[in-house]
Amino acid sequence: MKHFFTSILLFFFFSFSFCQDISFLDVLNLKTRKLNEVKEILLAKDFKIVQEHYSKEMKFGDVQFLTKNKISDEIPTSISFYYEGDNLLKNRVSFDIFNQQIFGKYLSQLKKSDFKIVSSKTEKNITLEHYKNETTTIEVKIRFVENHFGKQRTFYSFYITEPVG
Repeated sequence: MKHFFTSILLFFFFSFSFCQDISFLDVLNLKTRKLNEVKEILLAKDFKIVQEHYSKEMKFGDVQFLTKNKISDEIPTSISFYYEGDNLLKNRVSFDIFNQQIFGKYLSQLKKSDFKIVSSKTEKNITLEHYKNETTTIEVKIRFVENHFGKQRTFYSFYITEPVG
């Protein structure tokens, strides 16, 4: 009986510990979803809604999700979903990562997909790379910020939108 309860506890621990695992392709696929589907997917991945806005006049809205697990830097810490009414082609997704290894993993997944790099430039501690396929453009931003103590921190972000130009 003691082993049974231990097994149950371990099952729930591992189920909830790894439910936040979200790949680059999972986040990329949010762009093609309706708002209610995005909410369902991210809430199931243990994110929480921290901000939600909708303009009836402009038929535009956005929802920002944050990870509930503040100590985990193995997934995006925030994901923002932008939408215009029911037009799925206008959906956009942005997300931030603070862990260099996870950023590298996501970038590797991007490079292995059907996206091709179309531009790259570095100015004033910011590197911007643009990747494109037939339906989507992705901006990858790497930003170096120095704090008051002379320490440098690197921020990584992805912005997924429709093709530009």
